[in-house]
Amino acid sequence: MKKKLVKFFGIAISLICLSFYSSDTSPYPLSKSSLLWKIEGNNIPEGSYLFGTMHLIEKEYFIFPKNLEKIVSKTDQLIMEIAGIPTQEETLKLVFLKEGTFFDFFTKEQTDSILIWAKSKIHLNEDQFKNSFSKMKPFILVQMAVQMQYKGKTESYETKFQSIAEKNKLPIKGLETIEFQMSLFDNLTKEEQAEMVMESIRESKKSDLLLKKMQQVYSRQNIDSLYMLVQEENGLISKKQDVFLTERNMKWIPQINQLLSQKKCFIAVGAGHLGGPIGIIRLLHKEGYTLTPIEL
Repeated sequence: MKKKLVKFFGIAISLICLSFYSSDTSPYPLSKSSLLWKIEGNNIPEGSYLFGTMHLIEKEYFIFPKNLEKIVSKTDQLIMEIAGIPTQEETLKLVFLKEGTFFDFFTKEQTDSILIWAKSKIHLNEDQFKNSFSKMKPFILVQMAVQMQYKGKTESYETKFQSIAEKNKLPIKGLETIEFQMSLFDNLTKEEQAEMVMESIRESKKSDLLLKKMQQVYSRQNIDSLYMLVQEENGLISKKQDVFLTERNMKWIPQINQLLSQKKCFIAVGAGHLGGPIGIIRLLHKEGYTLTPIEL
């Protein structure tokens, strides 16, 4: 179970961030789109790129042609949301509660529903579930519920990019830390964290369909179509879009500016951060860069 927590740590953040956009949009869709964008202008070194990932994706939708690896290997540094895949030790430090128990977040009725779900979906009876989860943060159950939506073999862009960087001895830098990403959930109220869990287990069929649609749209490499698709999703977490998406995008831009001015960068972040009026593509346009979609 611990290994699964490490492997799937980014999934819930990935899907949640795909769901946070305001309804105030600039003209859509882009006339041309791609997952991969060449960044030019502002006197930066030639050869920097921006790529939109899904932190975990079913193999049939995984797009990774040979020329993509070649592009990454010819840059000077890899930039991701966090600086490489966290170790098991790093992850485990963040998933346990410092005080209280998992069940302190829930009413008796909610707890009963969770135990029924656990027995049906992850084959743990009440005692087994309590022994496994009593000291864990509610976010971990959300993550497990999301992970269960994947039907086939999966791939990870971050793992692939990290492997290429290590092979070519490229430095890996992060725009955030794993501690910061977990704090986004820790800072929710107890009631909000409880509702986040309940939404993930009671709306599993709806989530399954949304994940499939997201992967299909992602595989067509249309960033703004992905943006428009996720407008259909309305949950408690979407009310926190300023914290989970807008503020993060805005904070990344000064960092990206500095990194681009120094070396050739390959920047790989969740695809949900690229599209939309406050997406990285349009924010970089405002900074004076030219972004050109590259066909994969």
